[in-house]
Amino acid sequence: MAEAHAQRLDALRINRSVHPRRKLARRWPLWAGLGVLLLLAVAAGTMGRAPSVRVAEVREARPGEQQTELTAAGYVSSRRHSVIAAQVAGRLVEVAVDEGDAVKKGQVLARLDDRDARVVAARAQAELLAAQQQLIAARATATRARSDLGRAELLAKADVITRANLEEAQALAHASTAEEQAASAQFVAAQRAAEAAALQLSHTVVRAPFSGTVVRKLADEGAVLAPAALEQENIGGIVELVDLGALEVEAEVSEEQLPRIELGQPALVFLDAYPDQAFRATVRSVRPAIDRSKATADVNVAFEEIPPGVLPDMGSRVAFLKEELPQDALEKKDAALRVPAAAVVQNGGQSVVWVVQDGRVKRQPVQVARKVGDEVALAQGPEPGTQVVVAPEGNLRPGRKVKVRTEEG
Repeated sequence: MAEAHAQRLDALRINRSVHPRRKLARRWPLWAGLGVLLLLAVAAGTMGRAPSVRVAEVREARPGEQQTELTAAGYVSSRRHSVIAAQVAGRLVEVAVDEGDAVKKGQVLARLDDRDARVVAARAQAELLAAQQQLIAARATATRARSDLGRAELLAKADVITRANLEEAQALAHASTAEEQAASAQFVAAQRAAEAAALQLSHTVVRAPFSGTVVRKLADEGAVLAPAALEQENIGGIVELVDLGALEVEAEVSEEQLPRIELGQPALVFLDAYPDQAFRATVRSVRPAIDRSKATADVNVAFEEIPPGVLPDMGSRVAFLKEELPQDALEKKDAALRVPAAAVVQNGGQSVVWVVQDGRVKRQPVQVARKVGDEVALAQGPEPGTQVVVAPEGNLRPGRKVKVRTEEG
């Protein structure tokens, strides 16, 4: 009985003679299997993730591309464009125009509360009238004193009056003349004060400095306006006025391309709002300053005829031409399509592009006609508007799902 009990106790004892490393060695296949499974899961996730690709659209050639020296992006602007503000502080009591209204030079745009200005002007006029009366009285006194002096000098020569009487007459004449001069100076000062008060009163009426169109209304009746400030733009603005008859395109040209631009050089303007139309223009001026941050200069291009419907800040592209474009060349397009040069790659000795359709890519052969700047002209390829991958990576496969981002990001 005791022997059986001892055997059971021996069975419960832990055998410490077995080394722990041998146990770990027996378990390494389990850890290795788990590692392989983890690697397979990561690889599967990576394989299934849609890569991000940059795309651009196939486009038709624009008129005059054969004669184009260079192109630049820009915006429509006006040579006469101003935010109209009052020259004095005050409360706005009337805005006489609305957005879209055409106004003439000198037309009333707005009125400020003029009660204080009228009081000041009335007081200045009263002071002017008082100064005028004082001048009249001083002139009369001075005239009489000079006449008395003349008689005193004659009487003194005849020894009718004493020397003291003559000196008294002379002193009175000199004093009267000084009073006349002082009254005259006070009258001139009162005149200038009245003119200043009248000018301040006139500033409560805001008029158009040039003929144009109201494109924005910046304040309404009841607003308290600060006077126009030189340090800060648009402080106290009431309306924004633009001369739509002086529209042009302000394009940004890189400084290394500036030598290719000349005053009077012919150009074509393509507006984003009217992509199928080309408008003739000429280089009007080149701003003599470089933007350090962008290394560009502004080139102003004037329309030969301002097209209807064009508005300030419309996006555009300007094609600077090598020579004047004939009218028939302006009306017809180069049949070739255009894609970024980086979109065309070689595959098995054939030029192809990767077309994105329904979120997946497919390979399409193209026939390259020639290289044009950073683009290539295609004699045969996808239809205009088709999205193609720019600078495709080698991991693309037909039918693979992709995430699209445009040229703008």
